[in-house]
Amino acid sequence: FRVHLHQHPSIPINDTAGTMLSSDEIHRRAVQDIYNFCFERDLSQVWAYLWNRWYTPKQWILWARAACDAIPRLKTTMIVESLWRQIKRRNLPQFNCPRLDLVTHVMLKFLLPRINRKVAYLQDHQCLGRPKALAPWQSSFAQDWRSMSKPNELRSMEQELACLKDMLRKGSARAERLADIEAEHDRPRGKYHTSVERWTCSCPSYLISRFLLCKHLVREA
Repeated sequence: FRVHLHQHPSIPINDTAGTMLSSDEIHRRAVQDIYNFCFERDLSQVWAYLWNRWYTPKQWILWARAACDAIPRLKTTMIVESLWRQIKRRNLPQFNCPRLDLVTHVMLKFLLPRINRKVAYLQDHQCLGRPKALAPWQSSFAQDWRSMSKPNELRSMEQELACLKDMLRKGSARAERLADIEAEHDRPRGKYHTSVERWTCSCPSYLISRFLLCKHLVREA
């Protein structure tokens, strides 16, 4: 499902020829994959749900990246969902079913001023002489870029140290994470179809990357 969400006609698949599939071909392959998965496990009800709610052509265009001409930066309704999550967890965490007048008061008193400040920030209406701070996604982008530009051995060592220093991670979870890091380091390096001009790569990391980044593109840029 995760691969079906991120596939796009502009992104080559991970094969020796770097094949570029059309939007219809991606849809047909996705439907065939999910059908075979349900058929082999005798999940007829699951297949009926997935087809009617996700993979039918009318629903496919609402969530699949392949339905867009260009590679979209946003996914489905993530912006609206993020807004409502802020309201529920930041402004109304202690109310399960708040009254309408309370929700209206919270939106007018707390939410709209916060949105006005963010709009002013985006329009560069800050005080003169004060530098504009990086947005959280910009900091994450810079962090990913710096990490992917480092050699594989250095990246593995830093990931292992960060995992060992993480006191919140339990023993079994820490051991599993360290095993994943070691397996990734020992995995044979494949040859992927990378194009800096189109900014695409056929590696699995690029396909699911939040910023459409991978170490192959960063190191060639």
